[in-house]
This record gives sequence, structure tokens and C-alpha cells, in this order.
Amino acid sequence: MDEVINTNVNTEETAANPNVLMPPMDADAEMAVLGSIMKDADALADVSEILRKEDFYEKHNQEIYAAILDLNRKDIGVDLMTTYSALKEKKIDTLCGGVTYLSRLVDNAIVSSNAKYYAEIVLAKSRMRQLIKEADAIKSSVYKGGMEPAEILNAAEQRIFEIAQKSQKRPYRPINEILEDNFKLFQKLEENKGQLPGITTGFRDVDKVLGGLKKSDLIILAARPAMGKTSFALNIAQHAAEAGHSVMVFSMEMSDVSLGSRLLSATANVELERMLKGNLDSSDWEALSNAQDSFGDMRLTVDETSALTLNEMKNKCRRRKAEAGLDLIVVDYLQLMSLGYRPGERVQEIAAITRGLKILAKELDCAVLVLSQLSRATEKRSDTVPKLSDLRESGSIEQDADVVMFLHRDEYYDNASSPANINANTANTCDVYISKHRNGPRGKCTLAWVGKYTKFGNLASSTIEEL
Repeated sequence: MDEVINTNVNTEETAANPNVLMPPMDADAEMAVLGSIMKDADALADVSEILRKEDFYEKHNQEIYAAILDLNRKDIGVDLMTTYSALKEKKIDTLCGGVTYLSRLVDNAIVSSNAKYYAEIVLAKSRMRQLIKEADAIKSSVYKGGMEPAEILNAAEQRIFEIAQKSQKRPYRPINEILEDNFKLFQKLEENKGQLPGITTGFRDVDKVLGGLKKSDLIILAARPAMGKTSFALNIAQHAAEAGHSVMVFSMEMSDVSLGSRLLSATANVELERMLKGNLDSSDWEALSNAQDSFGDMRLTVDETSALTLNEMKNKCRRRKAEAGLDLIVVDYLQLMSLGYRPGERVQEIAAITRGLKILAKELDCAVLVLSQLSRATEKRSDTVPKLSDLRESGSIEQDADVVMFLHRDEYYDNASSPANINANTANTCDVYISKHRNGPRGKCTLAWVGKYTKFGNLASSTIEEL
């Protein structure tokens, strides 16, 4: 005869000792979730998006839910008997109460369509238990000492963010499950053939080479001063926001008002120089007003904090992700960032920052576009085209980046060693060298550069060269 599990919380210990605090849990909600799934397998679709095995408090309920998920992965119909068979095969059917307990779960699940409602209750209790656990971990870290307050705060905020996002991360996954996800991705890409798989840059040829900016990628955009890297990054941010993506720009060198001026100039095709001198006519004002209106529904935010630390950026991005989603982060620029403390030489600090930005991209599942300076080595060579070795503190940047892009304009140089005086009113071209592409081809694309509007544009014909 199957053992019937007592699912009631032990109140005797609580009555004997009123100081004992029971972890938040709801046994009835857990039972209702499992019973609803076995009664109507369609309920699993909603529940599986909400709950993990660990969200159940009762150990036997965890095992039953794990068995149900395993049946679903094997494409076996879920009901009372198939669940019982799966538990019996694992030799844990008695531990989980056998047929008697499973029958009780099904009988008590009166309305299976309420499974999602009960799952949210179970999740809420699970979050409460996780918060208690994290609070204890914070307290322990403080008492132990040996860590800076900023490190403790960053670690705590990261873990709490994961709880808020119902993090589905697991330390390991079976290869078959991973490959199933691969096939689902390939099928989706095939169904959307012709559509860009990543976040659009707005530049046709760049998108062709990269397939757009991929989420979880760290993209480095590097150039010598006055090449237009801030304008290029802003153009990308604007194009991505216009396509419906949520974008956050961190500007440590330029104020948010200055960035706004550039965006308005590029959108309205009104010369930036005349805007800043107040030399505008009625048609300019109309164009600027229309440009302002075009930004109304965009999810584009700007943070102008100077000397921003990596932890401060992480915390702001996590909050933004939780509040309004986050698809693309733009950082202008790398060499102005700090860790908030010095781990040693500046090269080591840059290495820690680039590694942290790569981890942030993966953690938030968003693309991170980081602007970087180039060394003066390009101006000392006859061939002024940038190379990966020209990146300042280049070792870690090149290693951590998924994509490295360089901007280069020949007319910037009078000769092999000195920069030229550029006429900003002339429409020039700019080469974009995609010199590293971890998951795809490399190439050189040529774009139009219109300095007076601080914008880049597509040329009439495609100009992609393989590297």
C-alpha cells in the first residue's frame, strides 16, 4: 500500500517554540499545480514558463514536478499513471506517496485552468525563501569581512536581480536538451529567412556582415579621435531604438544635452554648428520639431555619469532591464571607466572591466557596444589602417570581444604621420573594418560620412570587401 505523505506544516514545533520561523510556503498551491497538470497536460505549458523544480518547497513535490518535466521532454503524455510510472522507474514512487498521493492531487484539482494562478503563488513563496537566503548570505559576508562594501553590494544586487527575473539559469544541462534548443533556433531563423537575426545597426553592409548585433555579445568600436565613433554609436543606438529595441547609452565624456544635439542634427539634417550658434531659420525649427517628435515612443535612455564604475553601470542596467527591458547598451568610452578600486596596473583594470562587460552582456542577454581609443601607432605607420594590436591595453579587449570594429577615413591623414584638417561640410566616406567576428566573417564596409550633420549613411551600392 502506498505511503500517504503528510503535507501539513509541522505546527507542533512552532507551538512549543514561538520563536521558530517557518519558511514561506503554500502546500495547497503546490498540490494544486501538480494536480492540475496531471488532470490536464495543457496546463504544463503555462506552468513550465513560471516554475523550476527548486521553486517547490516540499521535496516530494519537487520530484513529481521533475518527473513531469522529463515526460514532457520525451514527448510522453502527462497524466496520473505516466507520472507514477516515471517515479517508479526512478525508484522514488514510495517516497512521493505513490498512486495514493498522486490520486489525491488530481482529485483536489477542481479547475485545472487555474494552474497558472497557483504556480504564481508557488513562485512568490519561492522568491521569499530565496530573499531570506540572500539576506543571510549578505549578513554572513559583512560579519566575515575581507570584502569591500561595493563588492558585497554588487554581488547582492546581482543575485536579487536574478530572483526578480525568475532566473532559469542552471549550472549544467544535458547536451540533448541544448541541441533541441539549437534546432528550435534554426527553425525560427529559417521561418524568418530574410529578416535580420540580431539588432539592426541601420547600416546595410555592416548588418550583412554581422547579421546585426547579437544579444550577449561584447562589441568593441575603436578609432582615433575625430573619426566619428561617438556619432556612429549614436546612429546605431537610434536605429536600434527606431526598430523597437530598448537602448541605454552611457556617456562619460559628453553631456546628455550634447548627445541630444547630435541626435537632433542627424535626424533633422540641420547643421550642428548652426544649431549651437543659434543661427536657425523657420525651416530649421520645423525640421527640429519634427525630429523631436520622432523620438517620442523610443525606448532610448542616456546616462551622463562621469567616471562611472563597472558596478554602478551593472546596477543601473539591471534596474533598466527589470523596468523596461534592455536589448542594447552603448558605452562611450572604455578608457573613462573604472572599477572603483585599483587591482594593480591600469592594464589589469581594463582587463577586469572588459571581462565584466562581457559577463554583463551574457547576464542581461543584451548586446554591449563599447567605444575604445586607439594608440598612436596608426599615425606612425605608412599604412594607417587600424589593427587589433592598436587597441590601447589591447590584450584583454581583443580577447573578451566577440566583435571588433574600426573606423578609418583616409582623408583624415595628410600623410603617413600627421592628421589632416577635415572640411566638415564635405560628404566623405568612412571605412568600417570588422576585424574580429567570433561567430562569422570579417569584412570592410564603406559608409557615407556627413560631418555637418554628425551622421553616417548607406552608400547607393554595396561595398563589402572580405578581410
